[in-house]
Amino acid sequence: MDAHEDYVWPRATSELILLPVTGLECVGERLLAGEGPDVLVYSLDFAGHLRMMKRVQNLLGHYLIHGFRVRPEPNGNFDSEAMVAVFGSKGLRIVKLSWGQGRFRELWRSGLWNMSDWIWDARWLEGNIALALGHNSVVLYDPVIGCILQEVPCTDRCTLSSACLIGDTWKELTIVAGAVSNQLLVWYPATALMDNKPVAPDRRVSGHVGVIFSMSYLESKGLLATASEDRSVRIWKVGDLRVPGGRVQNIGHCFGHSARVWQVKLLENYLISAGEDCVCLVWSHEGEILQAFRGHQGRGIRAIAAHERQAWVITGGDDSGIRLWHLVGRGYPGSGVSALCFKSLSRPGALKAVTLAGSWRVLAVTDTGALYLYDLEIKCWEQLLEDKCFQSYCLLEAAPGPEGFGLCAMANGEGRVKVVPINTPTAAVDLTLFHGKVYSVSWALRGYEELLLLVSGPGGVVACLEISAAPSGKAIFVKERCRYLLPPSKQRWHTCSAFLPSGDFLVCGDRRGSVLLFPSRPALLKDLGVGGKAVVGTRAPGEGSGSGEDENASAEWGPVSILPSLHGKQGVTSVTCHGGYVYTTGRDGAYYQLFVRCGQLQPVLRQKSCRGMNWVAGLRMVADGNMVVLGFHANEFVVWSPRSHEKLHIVNCGGGHRSWAFSDTEAAMAFAYLKDGDVMLYQSLGGCTRPHVILRESLHGREITCVKRVGTIVLGPEFEVPSFMQPDHLESGEGPSLIDIIITCSEDTTICILALPTATGSARALTAVCNHISSVRAVAVWGIGTPGGPQEPRPGLTAHVVSAGGRAEMHCFSIMVTLDPSTPSRLACHVMHLSSHRLDEDWDRLRSRRRMVKVDPETRYMSLAVCEFDKPGLCPVVAAACSDGAVRLFLLQDSGRRLQLLAETFHHKRCVLKVHSFTHEAPNQQRRLFLCSAATDGSVAFWDLTTILDHGSTALEPPVDPGLPYRLGAPCLTLQAHSCGVNSLHTLPTREGHLVASGSEDGSLHVFVLAVEVPELEEAVGGAELVPQLHVLEEYSVPCAHAAHVTGLHILSPSLMVSASIDQRLTFWRLGHGEPTFMNSTVYHVPDVADMDCWPVSPEFGHRCALGGQGLEVYNWYD
Repeated sequence: MDAHEDYVWPRATSELILLPVTGLECVGERLLAGEGPDVLVYSLDFAGHLRMMKRVQNLLGHYLIHGFRVRPEPNGNFDSEAMVAVFGSKGLRIVKLSWGQGRFRELWRSGLWNMSDWIWDARWLEGNIALALGHNSVVLYDPVIGCILQEVPCTDRCTLSSACLIGDTWKELTIVAGAVSNQLLVWYPATALMDNKPVAPDRRVSGHVGVIFSMSYLESKGLLATASEDRSVRIWKVGDLRVPGGRVQNIGHCFGHSARVWQVKLLENYLISAGEDCVCLVWSHEGEILQAFRGHQGRGIRAIAAHERQAWVITGGDDSGIRLWHLVGRGYPGSGVSALCFKSLSRPGALKAVTLAGSWRVLAVTDTGALYLYDLEIKCWEQLLEDKCFQSYCLLEAAPGPEGFGLCAMANGEGRVKVVPINTPTAAVDLTLFHGKVYSVSWALRGYEELLLLVSGPGGVVACLEISAAPSGKAIFVKERCRYLLPPSKQRWHTCSAFLPSGDFLVCGDRRGSVLLFPSRPALLKDLGVGGKAVVGTRAPGEGSGSGEDENASAEWGPVSILPSLHGKQGVTSVTCHGGYVYTTGRDGAYYQLFVRCGQLQPVLRQKSCRGMNWVAGLRMVADGNMVVLGFHANEFVVWSPRSHEKLHIVNCGGGHRSWAFSDTEAAMAFAYLKDGDVMLYQSLGGCTRPHVILRESLHGREITCVKRVGTIVLGPEFEVPSFMQPDHLESGEGPSLIDIIITCSEDTTICILALPTATGSARALTAVCNHISSVRAVAVWGIGTPGGPQEPRPGLTAHVVSAGGRAEMHCFSIMVTLDPSTPSRLACHVMHLSSHRLDEDWDRLRSRRRMVKVDPETRYMSLAVCEFDKPGLCPVVAAACSDGAVRLFLLQDSGRRLQLLAETFHHKRCVLKVHSFTHEAPNQQRRLFLCSAATDGSVAFWDLTTILDHGSTALEPPVDPGLPYRLGAPCLTLQAHSCGVNSLHTLPTREGHLVASGSEDGSLHVFVLAVEVPELEEAVGGAELVPQLHVLEEYSVPCAHAAHVTGLHILSPSLMVSASIDQRLTFWRLGHGEPTFMNSTVYHVPDVADMDCWPVSPEFGHRCALGGQGLEVYNWYD
């Protein structure tokens, strides 16, 4: 349809884009990044700190930026300004940028020039610019007047997959073209006798067995590097390519990538490559891999840049992330594995156990009962003591704390424990605690105030020893404080322990996988008013030789709270307390966030570690406030960062079934283990973290499938949000700012909670939830409020969220967003996992013994809708559209802590794509809740949920077999709206009834007015149910509203509707005058849009719209 001049309002403008980064270039101490048609300008300093100076929006119109070429300056100085050619697809624009004195200005920009073919490369030639085009031709362009001066094709007019221009003048210009025949064609445009005269290739170079995607030429060494679809990088000795007839020699064939290689760049001493496997490799010119940078997610790294003077590599990925890495010699302190050479004639026996006392001292015990110390500064072994009682079986554990804390514990198979001061081993204290084997020992430290040693013996008894130092510091006192009793299990011993910050409780993990809460002092049970059971036991003669025992030492105290088998059968590996939460890890590949309230443990969130890490050994909080995960991946010890999705350290130790120890401080990180009869030590200066900088956080590694707005938070002037806008135009401190909180879910199995300030054009990821085992396709929000509740509201936002996706999996969790001035976004997000539901697990548990119920494991939840009732006692219901043709209703009981399958219907008999709920309110009538569902056959069905969930209603048919869900009856109305699948659905109440709009896979729109008639109470005959009658008043269709699937639709008002499609058009429609009328359309840059959400922000800011697909884009328009 053609737009009418009167209907140009409203006009949507893009305010934020999060797309794959497709172009990077270092210009002096600045970095230019291409994201869609926008340019991000970063300022780089010598400390490696980066900040965004400016986002230049819509520089290339509808084209995606693929490269930057900076015009050379005679003095080579780009500190104040630069002339940059920006190109991508078929578009080219020249822009002059100034960034002197910390301020960014755009001095001049040319028009957007549209070439006739794809631009593969550009090069400045004495004020003009040469372009290598997609069908093997070269164009000389005048950027001042905007015209083509000369165009020269090659005789081989094949399609190119890459090209590289070499030379500084037109006469010496050389093009190396990567043809689809997997060859390199070298030819010289200046040899053409006249314009448009084809030039034959001077050389043809073969070697790759796949398409060549990138190439880089290093003039100083005469090297050419190429990256190909065949997963290899080749290095060619080509000499000076500007001289015709030279010899080409393949000197390196480098295999290191596991997928296609997208980019390659030659430096003076290194070769950088990046590809579809999300890995950036640093090679020597001889083809040896020197470094591997991993951290990006998704479909690969699309752009790389390098700053040779600072030894930086910058990568941009499909996940919208930009990262800076340090090359060898600049950012990586010395690290590696070294043997400590224990084997010696003066040290008899074989090593049994090893531990670390800080990062600089190693302790080891042998099968002769000898304890040795290795000081990394002195670099020699020293025997501390020898006790024959510890020669056959010995446990060894060093006390936590700062360097030189100086205590370790040894335990044997006869119930003996020896506490050894490392600096004065002659002052060691021996105790006999049990008649039998000691199964485990662990330390619990609370600052510098309290140190406990927990020792597990037979029968699940855990002895708690209190350690204190004499005033002289040369002796220690060991006193048994109390004993704990673990719950019965086959392997009944504890594995780890930690103090709660208050010091009232100890959190312990056991071999059964349970997490337990014990009182640190049994006398506190009465003071705190929490439960606890003491079982008086008989003590064997000689047990507990420590002095000062009281009556509590003879009782075995049970846990006051327990989370049984939280980490599965393999056990809990560590307990850490930080920021008011308890974090536990286990050999189930997961780590939990727990909360202690009123003396009870409550699970908050379960997170999975990186893929393949099934043994999570511990967590560490690093200096920047983030967390790293320690664990074993096959036979490697790995330090993994959940924030950057990067393996920070990898040690090929052989696996975790050997004696090992880990220690980290701000100065160094150390990992010691036994291998081949020796102590091996991996050490890295600088702690766990690696010296790389995340310029911008990754969003999602795969396509976004759903976008949902939660609410808006108001920040006062004291919370100044960092802005990317020009300082002159930013009105700071003039009233409150608004931040929208949205949730995105993706094919990468993650859910991301984002903060979108209305005034800064930025997005901040607050947190990510990684509970799903398959793709997350739908999310719904309910119970939106403020922290503190209605009685004591505080600034912030709370909500309950239900997410669902592949493998018929559903999760419910709550979020709380509060103000936090210490974070970059000025916000903090707390997530608490409430419940989960798997359809196959649920049916396996409830199925009849005589009849097997089989569930398709590939069933997916396609859409969700939460239905909240106003009647007291009725809990919310979540409706799910399922790929197996069912519409299912789940009860959200106990504020979402229980998800129960209530009813289902297979009315559609086809994949159900969408569900949507709406309410009907009329004077003197009960508020009624309706659900509409749409399927792949184009039909839309309407259900009256108020009648269905009414007690005593016959709308719910009893199940065929006991234990199966109820069956929904027939819908109130079924309408054939489209001829194929319905991908978008929305409703809006009006005076006449409800305005319903749907969008289909064939690009059509269907709009109709639905009337709801509820009979009066006296019209019900014989006590029959008041079943509402639905009928259509008006109905209109727009057959070719879009050129592809309509995946987003929102009715803004009775007179205005907006739709989005895979054809990348955001279109406004006028309603209320018969058939919807086209108003205007805006082209957005997110490919394959899967969902859209719109909401009003404020009268001053108008509406916002978030589009999610292969990226995220936010638009706004004014009413």
